[in-house]
Amino acid sequence: MRNPLRTAINRVEQANPFLLAHHPSCEYYDHHTITVYGADLCLGCFVVYPVGALALATLTVVRMAVPAAFAVETYVFYGVGAGLVAPKVLSTLAAGRHRRWVRIATKASLACGIAVVALPLLFRPADRLPTAGLVAGFLVAYVGYKGRTALDDCEGCPEAATFPNCSGMDLADRGDGEEHG
Repeated sequence: MRNPLRTAINRVEQANPFLLAHHPSCEYYDHHTITVYGADLCLGCFVVYPVGALALATLTVVRMAVPAAFAVETYVFYGVGAGLVAPKVLSTLAAGRHRRWVRIATKASLACGIAVVALPLLFRPADRLPTAGLVAGFLVAYVGYKGRTALDDCEGCPEAATFPNCSGMDLADRGDGEEHG
């Protein structure tokens, strides 16, 4: 029986591997990727997006089935969401590289936190504007942080001065079925 996920990953990797792992394929960035079916995938994208979508879908179904369970003030959603985002923020602030399972767990917690914060967008019309502002503010801060720190992992690399023309960004070496990183 064919595995549709494997087929999709392999086809995208052959066509444009940078879509799956948009990080340099070198030892300095190997903690940003996971290998699935022989393809390098961005750890953040392939944990955060699916977990976030599943969390939001689950919360939506539970909210529709048991509305009384969500009869709390909107700020409670914000607080719970912030609590779930906190492990990722704290691990980011902690120096050094973390084990892969820690990175996966904190990214999954981040995704769940964002889903909880975003839930009022679906069910609380009076709170949509402040919720959208909160989510947008978080995204702006996150993108700004990522932009400021994007090349931090290049420190110590002999090719750092040539980025993005370094060997880690050479797409010709990707999609050949070998392990990268």
